[in-house]
Amino acid sequence: MVDLFTAEFNSLTNDARYKAIADFAQAQPVESNRHDFKLIWNNDTLKDVAAFANTLGGILIIGIEKNQSHPEAKMTGVTSNSELTTGIASSIATNISPTPPYDIMECHKPGEMNKRFCVVRIRSDSTLYLVTKKDISSPVFVRNADQTVRADAAQLRRMIDREKQSVENLDDFLLSHARQILEDMIIGDNYGDNLNWTSGGWQRSETYFKLALVPKERKWMALDVREEDKLNRLVHEHYRRVRSNLSGATPVARDAPNRRADFYEYRWYHQNLAYEGRWRITNRLDIAHATQIRHDSQWSLLDVVVYTILLLTIGAKWWNSFSYFGDAILLADLRVNQLQLARGSSGEFLKLFGPAEGDFGMRSDVLIAHPQQRTESTAYVYINASTMREHLPAIVTSLMNPLFRSLGHAVLWAEFKENVRVIADGIVQ
Repeated sequence: MVDLFTAEFNSLTNDARYKAIADFAQAQPVESNRHDFKLIWNNDTLKDVAAFANTLGGILIIGIEKNQSHPEAKMTGVTSNSELTTGIASSIATNISPTPPYDIMECHKPGEMNKRFCVVRIRSDSTLYLVTKKDISSPVFVRNADQTVRADAAQLRRMIDREKQSVENLDDFLLSHARQILEDMIIGDNYGDNLNWTSGGWQRSETYFKLALVPKERKWMALDVREEDKLNRLVHEHYRRVRSNLSGATPVARDAPNRRADFYEYRWYHQNLAYEGRWRITNRLDIAHATQIRHDSQWSLLDVVVYTILLLTIGAKWWNSFSYFGDAILLADLRVNQLQLARGSSGEFLKLFGPAEGDFGMRSDVLIAHPQQRTESTAYVYINASTMREHLPAIVTSLMNPLFRSLGHAVLWAEFKENVRVIADGIVQ
């Protein structure tokens, strides 16, 4: 019998998932401190998810009807013609803070596509998880035997103390890990013989832009050729210059893989512009991008924004394919050295390389540029794998504000965010 507490959900077929749920409901019909049944997803299920995360972890099965006085767990299912996973993930991300570590497995009853079931498997850690939905009076819940109850004062005190001891260490680890990824993704310069650009006979470039998306949860995956191909397809789908310059009778770009036991990297190089890009995935679900930012003697604020939108877009799709919906950190590293900020005659901020599809720009009123900009900048923001799709303009602006301020420039928040929204609407699919 499949163990729902430990099974690799993605490896199971629909029928195997349904059978695993049915077997579990028959074998363990009495709810416990580690599992609960719900007929539908509602406010009570939010409390249950938070309670499992605050206690010992557990599984919540949606679509099973269970009365307290009846020993049988009935496989009723949720009547729906569309999948349930996205709505559940969005509900957890919006109403529980921070987002607890969890997996979702969905299936339908064989032969009845509209009878759906979900398993939400929640893991516990040292973090305190709060239910933030407005119509729920108490924010802290724990699991007590087969019930979800409000935490009392003593339990709350213990959870606060536990979280204080661990949160600083975790933040330091995430930032250190993200910095190491970006340090390892070297953008080269002075390649000389373009035919041998992957050989390593080059110098570090003094100009680049790098981004790393690092999940909070230490979740592992097996890297193989299928995952490598998945990354390649995402890059070719969303970065138009990568795709277009590899095609034609005389392509002006080349690409190559780079591998190690714990990562895969797709490398791309525009030979005429000496412009390199790298995209990396790791076996702990990190995804990162490093690119040249120099175009002649200029750099483009608009290109930096677009690169950030694109990485968040493919990152969301990448994590969704592994059912990761938790919290993460997004770290950016920008080096412009002596490059000038590209601007038009009316002060608008110009695109130079233009990595994405679409005709768009950034207005002059989104940023006050300092004439003596500094040469380097780093910034990071905490994000959520679900909300980074739904609130992308706010996330990009939250990252760009400290990144550009560290160069000496000043972002006008509302105007910048609105301009990012317009750009994102044009290029995100």
